[in-house]
Amino acid sequence: MNSNWWLKLQERVWGLSPWDVEKISDEWFRAHFEYAADVVYHWVGSVLDVHTSRFLNFGCGDGITDLSLVLRYGATDIHGVDIRREYAKLPRIAKEQLGMRRVPSALTFETITPGAPLAGKRPLVDGIMSWSTFEHVQCDQLAPIFADLYACLRPGGYFFIQIEPLFYSPFGSHLRRYDDVPWHHLLASEESLWKVIQEHVGPMDASEVDFGFADFGVDGYKKFVFNEYRALNRLTADELVALTVEAGFHVVRQERRHVDIEIPPGLRGRYPDELLLNNEVFLLLGK
Repeated sequence: MNSNWWLKLQERVWGLSPWDVEKISDEWFRAHFEYAADVVYHWVGSVLDVHTSRFLNFGCGDGITDLSLVLRYGATDIHGVDIRREYAKLPRIAKEQLGMRRVPSALTFETITPGAPLAGKRPLVDGIMSWSTFEHVQCDQLAPIFADLYACLRPGGYFFIQIEPLFYSPFGSHLRRYDDVPWHHLLASEESLWKVIQEHVGPMDASEVDFGFADFGVDGYKKFVFNEYRALNRLTADELVALTVEAGFHVVRQERRHVDIEIPPGLRGRYPDELLLNNEVFLLLGK
């Protein structure tokens, strides 16, 4: 989908492919097409004109949020990068969920190697965004990646980061699809957690089932999700801010959301309450 000249030609002749939100039936799609896109626009649209800005989405996933920013908010240039090719499903997903015949030419995507630099490969961007991605990046790659993204951004540009759930929060394991016990990952062994996942039967929360589920099957998806949990870098909001500032960014605005859940006695004193209750962070950075 990087060579999109044909899409641009089609759009000049026929305009954007018609789309209909009434066709949406998948809750994962709805959450990312509506909620995630609304949040990104609320933060990024407050400092940049999305109609004229060039964006980079670091960790674009399946591209649903990018699609929404184009269709609902008028973005005209978003380049998504990810280490997986989930975005290759977007044409099919857009057809199934919106009735679209083609994905807008404003969207381009690229598969990258973990840690490989991006700076210098494309023109500088006005804005960078990242949605629930940096908790999955290896610790030793965080500083180099932030430095690289700083180099990708034009002076006066902005970088928006969201992470949810943060590791030390009640469901920071990212295993809530299978395990609804708050802070279970901080209280139980890996063996116990894996047993809970293995023994899980029945449906999962539809908003937590992404379009990659079918690729793995029931048992394969359990293994994939558990391996993702084991690879989490345990990044905290304070550490995130420190790393981005070290890379050269300055904090324009931030928001930390907390959960209202009673901390179990077994965790009291082991970790600061702030760490245990801080579930989500929004960070707007400037260059």
